[in-house]
Amino acid sequence: MNLSIEIVKLSDERHRLTVRRSDGTEEGAELETRSFLLHDLVHYAVEAESGIDDGFWGLLARGVSMEALSDHTMEKPLGPGIALAERLVGPFQSLWNGRLERALYFEHALGVATFVDDAWLDRVGERLRRLTGAWRAVPVSHALALPWPPTSDPLVVTARSAEAILTVGTR
Repeated sequence: MNLSIEIVKLSDERHRLTVRRSDGTEEGAELETRSFLLHDLVHYAVEAESGIDDGFWGLLARGVSMEALSDHTMEKPLGPGIALAERLVGPFQSLWNGRLERALYFEHALGVATFVDDAWLDRVGERLRRLTGAWRAVPVSHALALPWPPTSDPLVVTARSAEAILTVGTR
């Protein structure tokens, strides 16, 4: 199942995340950017480069609600992919922000996923660099649009309509 992800910059402090599923359903939430945006983009980069199809974005595409995915009281994860993604995303976010050394990330990640190596870290970092760079280019009241699953197209930022929504296709 496919998902269209749209992140509208409401201000420098707030954004609206809207997802549209291939079955026509959609949902959204207004979020505080500092707390949520980077985490969501790291999920995108990690899940894309890992081939995790039942992580955060894959479960949203399959119809799991944002509310269910944000329920931090869940005793059991909704699937193995989301559990794996969460174990990789949080520490990667710390690595990205310079609060965790690369060697410590490897030490943690190798106990979680055998596919984590230098090349994987470089790919996730490059994808995240492109995503965050594209976000910085989004003017207020415009959007960053992402497909799930990610396409194999190169990163492209173009005005899509009269509303000038920015479209980003990932490699």
